[in-house]
Amino acid sequence: MGSHGVGWVVAVAVLLFCLAAALASRAGAAPKRRRVSALALAATGWILVFAAVMATLSPMTREAVAGNPIGAPPELVQAGQPTTSAKPTAPDPMASLKPGDCVEVPIERAKDASGAPTWKAGTPEPSDCNSVDANYRVLQNGPDPCTDPLYTLDSAPKDKTGKPRYHLCLTFDWRTGVCYDTTAMETPSKVDCATSGEHIVQATAVLANATSGTSCPRDGRGAVWVIWRKLELTVCFRGGDNPGN
Repeated sequence: MGSHGVGWVVAVAVLLFCLAAALASRAGAAPKRRRVSALALAATGWILVFAAVMATLSPMTREAVAGNPIGAPPELVQAGQPTTSAKPTAPDPMASLKPGDCVEVPIERAKDASGAPTWKAGTPEPSDCNSVDANYRVLQNGPDPCTDPLYTLDSAPKDKTGKPRYHLCLTFDWRTGVCYDTTAMETPSKVDCATSGEHIVQATAVLANATSGTSCPRDGRGAVWVIWRKLELTVCFRGGDNPGN
């Protein structure tokens, strides 16, 4: 009911109250019928007043009833365990290397526990054997420890439990016909054969399982060789070469 409708109801109720009061004042000793009429008018007025008050106090209730029905809330469902979308680990290119493949191993100067100068090998990376950067060659690659007597480096990355995932067994890549800078013989490096220097040498033969240079090829100036007895390796050079210490 709007505000104007409520006002009319109140006005009619007031009018009924007035009529009831008038009848009551004139009733006096009049018949009982007038008194009953006055009471009826007063009661009707009070009913109208009550209806107007209720209409004023409860508009929200009537509007809610007239609106669209609201469905019952859905039942709660037990949530599952959260899942992760972690990316798979990229394959390790070093794990797939085979014997005869080459790698580049950065070699840096360092000091040992006593402070004496030494060399420290960095992380190996796959490399083309024809590149001057390919300074080491693969001897073994697998779960077993290195056993080849030629190996000088063992790269063994570990898993989360601390166990080696594989053993990459490496030896320096001596190759017939390739030139080397042997200024530091413990860490030689491949160079272009046009490079000049006191200790630039060219390998003429690489003899595995040999500790003698008697089998080295000779040129007009003879032959020079270097023996690694622990590795059972002999590398032959041109007769005029001067390998470093």
